[in-house]
Amino acid sequence: MIFVSRSVVVLLLLNSYSFADTNSSIPQESSYIDDAHKDISEMVVEWADIVDTKLSTWLEDDEANATQQVESPSELPKETLEEEVNYVDSFFQTGKYLDETDSTYILLRTESFFQSKESADFGLKLRAQMPFRKSKKNLKIFIEDVTAENARNVLQDKEETPSIGLNYYRPETYGINSKYSLGLSGIDPYVRARYNKFFKTENWYIDIAQSFQYSTDDKFEEDTEFYFDRQFEDMSLLRLQFYRATHQEIDGMDYGMSIQYYFSQKRDNTGLRLSQTFFGNTEYPYVVNENVDPPLTKIYGGVNTYTSTLTWRRNVWRKWFYYEVRPAVSFQKMYDWDPNYSIRIFFDFYFGKFDKI
Repeated sequence: MIFVSRSVVVLLLLNSYSFADTNSSIPQESSYIDDAHKDISEMVVEWADIVDTKLSTWLEDDEANATQQVESPSELPKETLEEEVNYVDSFFQTGKYLDETDSTYILLRTESFFQSKESADFGLKLRAQMPFRKSKKNLKIFIEDVTAENARNVLQDKEETPSIGLNYYRPETYGINSKYSLGLSGIDPYVRARYNKFFKTENWYIDIAQSFQYSTDDKFEEDTEFYFDRQFEDMSLLRLQFYRATHQEIDGMDYGMSIQYYFSQKRDNTGLRLSQTFFGNTEYPYVVNENVDPPLTKIYGGVNTYTSTLTWRRNVWRKWFYYEVRPAVSFQKMYDWDPNYSIRIFFDFYFGKFDKI
């Protein structure tokens, strides 16, 4: 595990280096990096505002509608369970948060992935969002899954392509939030609808989300997610997450369960997550004999993957720069339940309005 030791050394240096102390009382001197980041962020926000203003004019938006926004967990009173849930999701950049945030941002992520069962993988991903808050219709332009390898595949008929499109958020109705998306993945158009509703009991904050999507490439797919969050006195958070999904192009039904424990230190801008996850499919095919042509397979209906993960995330140097480390071990049926050790290392750079991150 040479790659693990090297990665740990690099991260320890980052963690201990003097300029990485985000709580230092000594003001940080501005540099050409800060100036360049500020210029790019201002340009992103300015472009978004220009398009937003123009669009709102076309839609003949009035002042009342101009200030109307869709309610989200980030707008709920602070120092509540809802606020803590939103803080955890925003800090760790969970998929739940990225589906619900109204920030204007560009996220550039470098990723290194090492595992014992397969070769290492390195990547660069870009994700962006431009919401139109002034518009009568709550619209957001989004860009997803752009990598260094597929950046040239926009509007091309290739397997790995980025997505670009427009989200439309309807005002809350009967406590249900709705989001509709129209986009392109390469040259393949798709439509998506997502509905979610929040519940609160004495000790739990519950979010239920249902999504439907149809594309000319992957056909119809749908999924359901349940989030049960509970906060403890030490400001830690327990999350139970349940998942199920069906895809027209895949046999059976996917399902999963995850138990996650979050502990975050807002003063130090650090966060720790422990998770135990189970994945399965009602008709999971696995190879029992590779020495015949075609290989002999059987159908398995139980859990096929068990994964234990430790995540450490910290904001270092500047407010717009984060690093994250995820060591994990998984036991998968495809590897005859032999342990597969892995580690992921992320470096995240943000541009635009990232106050809530």
